[in-house]
Amino acid sequence: MAPKGQKPTKAELEAGKKNLEKWRSDNPQGGNLKHGAHSDHIKRKYADGRTKEAKQLKAIIQGLVDDLGGHSDLTAAQRLILDNIRSKLIVLIQIGKHVEKHESLINDKGELLPCLGRNYTTYSESLRRDLEALFAVRRKRSPQSYRDALRAIEGGKK
Repeated sequence: MAPKGQKPTKAELEAGKKNLEKWRSDNPQGGNLKHGAHSDHIKRKYADGRTKEAKQLKAIIQGLVDDLGGHSDLTAAQRLILDNIRSKLIVLIQIGKHVEKHESLINDKGELLPCLGRNYTTYSESLRRDLEALFAVRRKRSPQSYRDALRAIEGGKK
């Protein structure tokens, strides 16, 4: 791809045309060509539990669920927040993989290029807020009976 402000070379134009023709033949119904973290091949990569990325994501989410006491102890709000966390982790993992492949995305100061750096910072900050919210939501359990409540109180005094 040509740098911003420069015209692409003839080879780049031909490669782009070839890619677009292939996509059109694979997708005769049309639609938009999607790329990035929300594209179909990335979604499949994480939905398929066999890939390295899917296993990494599953382990992170399972660790959070375990920290919250297991699936049976999750509130509806916590499940919703976990879904949001999952989506954000996919984007962050994909940015990390992209940077590993293309070291030129990091400048001389060790910072990501602004276009990626802003996205990475935004998703990281949003993930942090989701994690705070996830652990702030606590399930309030009502005792089964008056006797169970008394037993719980008596058990705590010993």
